[in-house]
Amino acid sequence: MIRCKPKGICSWDFHLDGDGHLATLNFNWAGEQGEITEDGTRFEVRKQGVFSGHWTLDDDAGKQTASAQKSNAFTQTFEIQDHNDNHVLRAESAFGRSFRIERSGDVIATVCPVHAFTRRATIEVRDQKWDFPIICFAFWLVVLAWRRAASSRAAAGGGG
Repeated sequence: MIRCKPKGICSWDFHLDGDGHLATLNFNWAGEQGEITEDGTRFEVRKQGVFSGHWTLDDDAGKQTASAQKSNAFTQTFEIQDHNDNHVLRAESAFGRSFRIERSGDVIATVCPVHAFTRRATIEVRDQKWDFPIICFAFWLVVLAWRRAASSRAAAGGGG
């Protein structure tokens, strides 16, 4: 199990720890870009256009490691491609904050908040064959979805 803990009480940046791996996720204060450092290797998360719904995970040399495309505007589903596999990240339901990561129709990992009133989460990996950078990239997209939902609630006057 990978534990995901925000860096601070109001922070959207995270520390990930578990299954022999360490990572940090840092969001830029404005926009939907940032960086992931996993097991000492730094990656940039870049959004490919303001309204594109397309992100890339690039290594320090600028080489694309993975990409993600939001499936449509009405669901919280992303298609993630790396050099070896295609994955789908999708919300478990329209109303919850849990997500699952699938490969070839099989669930390889689930992302679940620890409880309803926290940003802390766990990632339960169910498959023997998994890639930590892809899990981190998927969690980055989950946090992005959570952050967007909190911003929408705050804009509507519901708090964040």
